[in-house]
Amino acid sequence: MFLCGANDFITIFVAPECFSLCSYLLSGYTKKDVWSNEATMKYLLMGGASSSILVHAFSWLYGSSGGEIELQEIVNGLIKTQMYNSPGISIALILITVGIGFKLSPGTSHQWTPDVYNTSSYIPGISMNPIIAIAQDTLF
Repeated sequence: MFLCGANDFITIFVAPECFSLCSYLLSGYTKKDVWSNEATMKYLLMGGASSSILVHAFSWLYGSSGGEIELQEIVNGLIKTQMYNSPGISIALILITVGIGFKLSPGTSHQWTPDVYNTSSYIPGISMNPIIAIAQDTLF
């Protein structure tokens, strides 16, 4: 819900991190299961890596836009200075795509996903699925 109304980098970063933090806790719900602990650790490490990639991308955009954090001000600044075709913006967009891709676990970055969903219990496993979470937020 917070992500839909986000208009600055801080909200765009913090909203998925709150969801991820809850997912980390749900995946490690069964502490005595060794497989669950391993899957939770993989999930935590991949989440940390994707978060760091996302922050790095935001820093590229922050630097290219002249120190703005609001999205509209960034767009206005890039258009005014004609920096929208710069390599920095291309690098930032690639890093944002990779960072969000690791969070959503499509295709090649999904090694942790089967472990986490197989070793967590049924209800937390359903709650952690991003597609179900998006549908739940949309419908209710």
